[in-house]
Amino acid sequence: MKLIKYIFLLIILLSVGPLMSQPKEKVEKPYQIYEKGQSMNKVIVRKELRGTENIVQIEVLNASGGTALVRGPILAGAEINEVIPTQGSFNLIRQISKSGRGETIQLLDVVFPVRLRINISGQFLEVEIKEAGFWKIAVGLTQ
Repeated sequence: MKLIKYIFLLIILLSVGPLMSQPKEKVEKPYQIYEKGQSMNKVIVRKELRGTENIVQIEVLNASGGTALVRGPILAGAEINEVIPTQGSFNLIRQISKSGRGETIQLLDVVFPVRLRINISGQFLEVEIKEAGFWKIAVGLTQ
């Protein structure tokens, strides 16, 4: 009786073994970050599921912007100096908000896939978004 149990166990292990060793499919992200400036401590790229338009919203904030040092000048907030599409395109840039810490803009009527080179306070962020939709890019800077 024990011999039969061992034989069944061996058959099960041999049949399950090849299934477990099959290579898993690699899920590709719908975006890719190619370059990130040294002072950019966080870059978050995410797709908003509620948005139906083809928009890319870019928000940049300086953690120490708009505040005075113990002695010295008030530090400047993060600023988006330039947005260059190296692949794809967009029709219009709309400024949403601007404060002492940073600013938020939207790129309207984006043609995907889009690869953007963004100059943020003299540093560059290069990101590619492959899927159409409403995307948000949040960048946090430190000085």
